[in-house]
Amino acid sequence: MSPRIQLVIQTLVMFIGSVGFCNLSLAVQATELEPVPVTASHKIKAEFGLGNSWKLGQLCPVRVTLPADLRQRATDLEIKTLDGDGVELTYSLAIAGRNLAVDGSVWVPIRIGRQNAPISIRVLQAAEVLQEDIFEQDELGQGLASDQPMIVALGTTMGVETLSRSSADGVSSTFTTVVLNTAEAVPLHWNDYSCCDLLVLAGSNRPLLESLTAAQWSALDEWIRRGGACIISLGSQATELTDVPQFASLLPGAISGTGRIQAPGPLESLIATEEPLGGFDCCIVEPARGKVELTMTDSLLRSIPWWMTYSHGHGTIRFIASDLGGESFRDWQDRKRLWQRLIAPYLDRSVTESVEESQMGNSSYLGYSDLVGQLRASLDLFPNVRVVSFGQVSALLICVLLLIGPIDYFVSVKWLKRPDFSWYFAGVVLAAVSVALTWFIGAIRPREIHVNTAQIVDIDAASGAVNGRLWSHVYSGSARQLDVEIQLKDSPAPVRVDWQGLPGRGLGGLLSQLNTDRGMPSYEVRSAPGGSTRIEGVGIPAAGTKCLVADWVDSTRLIAASKLKEIPGVDQLEGELTNPLNVDLLDPVLYYHNWVYGLNSRIPAGQSVAITFDTIPKDMARRLNGRRTIDGTETTTKWDPADRESIDRLLELMMFYKVASGQTYTSLTHRFQPHIDQSNLLQSDRAILVGRVEEPWGRVSVVGSDDAPVGEDLNSRQDLDRVWCRIAIPVAQNRAK
Repeated sequence: MSPRIQLVIQTLVMFIGSVGFCNLSLAVQATELEPVPVTASHKIKAEFGLGNSWKLGQLCPVRVTLPADLRQRATDLEIKTLDGDGVELTYSLAIAGRNLAVDGSVWVPIRIGRQNAPISIRVLQAAEVLQEDIFEQDELGQGLASDQPMIVALGTTMGVETLSRSSADGVSSTFTTVVLNTAEAVPLHWNDYSCCDLLVLAGSNRPLLESLTAAQWSALDEWIRRGGACIISLGSQATELTDVPQFASLLPGAISGTGRIQAPGPLESLIATEEPLGGFDCCIVEPARGKVELTMTDSLLRSIPWWMTYSHGHGTIRFIASDLGGESFRDWQDRKRLWQRLIAPYLDRSVTESVEESQMGNSSYLGYSDLVGQLRASLDLFPNVRVVSFGQVSALLICVLLLIGPIDYFVSVKWLKRPDFSWYFAGVVLAAVSVALTWFIGAIRPREIHVNTAQIVDIDAASGAVNGRLWSHVYSGSARQLDVEIQLKDSPAPVRVDWQGLPGRGLGGLLSQLNTDRGMPSYEVRSAPGGSTRIEGVGIPAAGTKCLVADWVDSTRLIAASKLKEIPGVDQLEGELTNPLNVDLLDPVLYYHNWVYGLNSRIPAGQSVAITFDTIPKDMARRLNGRRTIDGTETTTKWDPADRESIDRLLELMMFYKVASGQTYTSLTHRFQPHIDQSNLLQSDRAILVGRVEEPWGRVSVVGSDDAPVGEDLNSRQDLDRVWCRIAIPVAQNRAK
């Protein structure tokens, strides 16, 4: 064998050996770098929503249970999903130093913007990913439509679920009933109940109720005070539950004993049934608040306040002195009729059964069928941003066509007799138009950030508790990535800010199959230890907006108190109405039951207005529907779902939607954020003073961008900031009537 051939063979051997070595090295490195696949027993456990049910675009509490080997090492937790625009975002929560539950679980609130999007959960130690698991659709529980009514029951439903009817195809139902059977399944924060329409508490669940922690009771209490609705059904177990002070604070008065009702005739007459009801136990409560809806007599001939309705902050509670899950009620065929009357103020079945996802009518072409869609459309108008309309674009195109068509023909052919000149003429015209349009768009496009904001701040005059909601649209003339947070005026209370969704299948809707912001960078919603959140790196396209929503719980010092009482037999008010805030109230209006009291255009801070017997109120529905009498003829101001200019009137209608017969009047639903509507509170022992304040309660702070150092305040401009306060004022009742 020649030396040349030997050299070639040696070279080939060395090459093959080196390739094999490299492959082996790469395989070893891959083995070292790739995480070891986790077995099912070591996978991160996650429960989505309340009782594994959640709503699209609504806050979804996720209970994450860490594997035992990660609990001591983990410092951060991340959940990756999609927002309402189809943009990827990550919810981050620092768990270092946080007291995890005994089973290693922690609650993480997120929003899911797409029905079929997989969700990944990562556990980190500083910047190192310890474990990451992906959860497919079948692991996410039951994902409901964003406007699907939901009833949450602690322990037992007592038969309320029998009222729900499913559609013929089984896809939708009147409402969804969720049962929380264990204390671990009950959330720790009021915000986690955002998707709940009605809460049901039963005295027969005494072991569960007694096992709840103070934080869990505080979450329930705060959610009701923010405008939630609750039905409490007790019975003979009531005396044992009085040892739970948080539960006792939800009752209409002190429990003084128990009794037995053998003749439930008043109840049978109330619901118009011919089916007899057997005897049942009840508790005896000494009413300290609220209105008695039904009184019955027990076997000892004692008068028992059996059904009561009362306010709790800005929310309402219905109290039943018997256990509706007891044997007598369970065997009663007409228990459904009783439940139908109990839930009627909170779940209008005639409305929920008639509303479909794709509504036909005046609003179908708008892309939204809910009032929150009209609010989004209104906040998307920036008065200081010049917009080129479709008509202007059409006129420009027509002018260009005229220039390169007939005018070019007459100039080149008829006048100059140079048909070949058309090529130069048309090219110059198109180039000039392109340059002019480029300059024009750059000239009218603002360099600063523009912000529109609407706020509704609820204040309980009895306790000084404050509950705030804020909607904001942030506009940028150029493509940017921004950091956004909400800062309260004179308060360090935590504020949770997140993206705002649009219900429905329209463009940008939560059920839309289009990703309206395709190609936008992912961003992060970072939670602070106190519960506040901050949006980091959210992308806004050129001449585009990002829709945000925020809420908070706080307290304020009230400088004065109103003294109002109900006039006996008239259902109207008299007394002294006082502005309890340290700022003036503009355009104030007082609501009570079905009446509205017109006031002066301004009530200074701490000043009072006398409401006398001679003060003549007006019908509330008449005001909300815009009814006027002109020359003896009553006319109604028709609601225009496409109107984007009347944001104050829109907010007023959202605040008292049911009183205004909103579904009939507006042809729009109010199911996406129904807790804004406090029509039920008006029928209780509370009057509501509504007024506008000049200074914002919460301020949208925008920092960081591509062309500014991180953390530096951008040149932002507040174009619109409408702040309305609703003050719930106790009214002394006439107990004699």
